Amino acid sequence: MWKLTRLLPAGLKGEYHLGYKTALLILGGTILAASITGCISYQSVRRLIITKSERNALLEVRDRANKIDRWLGTRKAEIEILAHTPPVRSMNWSVAEPYLKSEVNRLQEFQHFALIDPDGSYFTTKVGRALINVSDRQHFKKAMAGEVYVSDPTISRTLKGQSIVPISAPVWSNSANSLDKTAQKPIGVINGVISIDRIAQVVGKLEYGAGTYAFVLNSQGVPIVHPDARLIGNIDKSAPSLLESADANLANVAREMVYQKTGLVLTQINGARVYVAYLPLEQAEWSIALVIPRDNLEKELLPFKILAVAAGVLAAAAIFAAIVALKLFALNCIHSRTEGLLHRLTGRIRASLHLDRILQTTVDELGILLKLDRAIFAWYDPRQDTLEFGWEYCREGLPPRLGIFGVLGGPSGDLAARLHRCETILLHKTATPNATASEEHAHIELTNSHYAAVPVLTQNHRLGYLFACANRQFATPDEVEVLEAIADSLAIAISQSQLHGQIQEELKLLEEVLAKLRITEEHLVQSEKMTIVGQLAAEVAHEINNPINFIYGRLIHVNDYIKDLLNIIRLYREQYPEPVPRIAKEIEACDLDFISEELPQILNLLKIGADRIRQIVLALRKFSLPDEPNKEHANLNESIDNILLLLAGRLEQKILVVKEYHNLPPILCYPGQLSQVFASLLSNAIDALKSLENSDQIITIKTDIVEGYPARFIAVSIAHNGARIPPEIQHRIFDQSGHTKSFKNFTGLDLSVCYKIIVELHGGRLTVESPVQSQIKSQTGGGAEFMVKLPIL
Repeated sequence: MWKLTRLLPAGLKGEYHLGYKTALLILGGTILAASITGCISYQSVRRLIITKSERNALLEVRDRANKIDRWLGTRKAEIEILAHTPPVRSMNWSVAEPYLKSEVNRLQEFQHFALIDPDGSYFTTKVGRALINVSDRQHFKKAMAGEVYVSDPTISRTLKGQSIVPISAPVWSNSANSLDKTAQKPIGVINGVISIDRIAQVVGKLEYGAGTYAFVLNSQGVPIVHPDARLIGNIDKSAPSLLESADANLANVAREMVYQKTGLVLTQINGARVYVAYLPLEQAEWSIALVIPRDNLEKELLPFKILAVAAGVLAAAAIFAAIVALKLFALNCIHSRTEGLLHRLTGRIRASLHLDRILQTTVDELGILLKLDRAIFAWYDPRQDTLEFGWEYCREGLPPRLGIFGVLGGPSGDLAARLHRCETILLHKTATPNATASEEHAHIELTNSHYAAVPVLTQNHRLGYLFACANRQFATPDEVEVLEAIADSLAIAISQSQLHGQIQEELKLLEEVLAKLRITEEHLVQSEKMTIVGQLAAEVAHEINNPINFIYGRLIHVNDYIKDLLNIIRLYREQYPEPVPRIAKEIEACDLDFISEELPQILNLLKIGADRIRQIVLALRKFSLPDEPNKEHANLNESIDNILLLLAGRLEQKILVVKEYHNLPPILCYPGQLSQVFASLLSNAIDALKSLENSDQIITIKTDIVEGYPARFIAVSIAHNGARIPPEIQHRIFDQSGHTKSFKNFTGLDLSVCYKIIVELHGGRLTVESPVQSQIKSQTGGGAEFMVKLPIL
């Protein structure tokens, strides 16, 4: 403003008259175009603001509807789950009653449950056997048709006078599990009762400013939730449908809601202009609507209108300022040139992210721009009260002055204050161990009115100074303004450089974290695959177990029957040694003596094979069943034997398994996870033995009880005489990233996962020794031994 005040009198003298008129003509055309553009923009922005407000209102309704849908969906899922439970499927109230009462306590959203027979008679957890029939209820009919159904509100026949929402689900017999349920008929209905007040609470919280209200319509357009209780109806209490409302606008809205449409309309209801946002629910045949006064939705236009008025005022001020600026153009030509040079300088400063390059570019450009003797950037150390001159521009012929400088007499703490006052200061170079004699006596004299020191405060609160020294009168307001502008740009550039360095460090750290996350993701994927495979294996084992048990059980009877038949044939041959020619011919053709001897042997072999399959299926079921959430007692000897049985296909005849078991007490553990660990270690041992061709291949498994502190341990040792584990791998074999190319034959769980199962889940120890001390001199290279120790609790 002080510059404008100085220049206004010169502008009124009529100088640059033709150019001034031309500029006014251009300015007038610009104002006209800006006015038209402003009007169009105002209408466009107004429409955008209203559209945004409408979208927000509809989103608010959608959010509340989604909450109701999620809540109803959860209740439907809970009822459907109850319908599949054995007590409910029994359709025996004496069996189902205690279970359903416990579920009422657990599922507190339900007031009570009812078990309904196909004829409509039912029992409830409130009154036991009901004396009335519900065969006429819509929710009972829907459920008997095979649908999980949320009914419209009704008056409870059990809880007299109370408005409820029944949720029903069909109950299927156990024999219908594997059949098409569309071909079956439910054996009954499970019904859960929730209060309509719960839905009314959620709807009541839906608002969009003062004066708003929400309501819910059923499929006939009757309000089931509404602020006006006189309009609310249910199945047993009829109420007029809004489709027949005397208010045509309200009837139109209700019609759209009944048709399950979504929208937001501006209409007039009860004489007031309002917005109505409505959308259907997914879990029930209802629609929810929110009525918003027009002022509530359009209140965001008020700041915009005020802004438009302010913009008009500012535009008028800008026009006046533009007229004044025309007078300033010619007078500020030199100043603009200086600003252009300053802009280029700050652009070059900010173009680089390397701190040394930024600072050196700054002092070089500053020295050239202002024709200085010296331009220096220094860091200030408040503890030592010294300046570290690190970057310098000096006129040709002047000696450089880089290093740490301070005033005589040591740190006094007032160097920064003297610089701010631009006092005359004589700075001497601080002596350093490696400094020469000439460097120790170097000094810089900062003379008042011949230098300027502008502070540069960085983002990390480190203080620097930008020095400009000249052999002439210096530090005029314009020159200080240039220095301050450069210092501001320099502070930003230094902060950017420091942030760039921090970002690079954080990116490096992020890359490390991402690498670890990739490894973790691979482990999670592998774990998920193992879980799915285990579930499939358990299902396959279950499917195989039933027929093989049938075969195994029937083989015993077949063996007895065949013995009886052969005995009868033997008695016949004793009583009738001379059969008739026809029978003699058949005996000779089928070789009866051979069959009599071979048939019992075949049956015995079938029995042995069936028993073998039973053992494998049982071992597979024990191995693949998922662990319970709580630990169980298990015998490790049996677990290892089951795993060996499953790995029998990989244990070729040339692999000898030596078992040295001791009597072990049952241990409290997660049996499935320990089985995975032992299976992985045994698979690893088998893979290691594949490299042996002409040597004995031996796997030794030992179990024992060892003493330790603070408790006893069960020790399981799995050793092999295959190739040894390289020493460079042993110390990190249990790390997540510990595998290298030389250890990729491992086919079980990741050893880091095995380590976590033993150490973190069971509080045990997992160690490896390679070569095994007793086998160092063997030609295999020493082998390896994995030792698992689990505490006996």
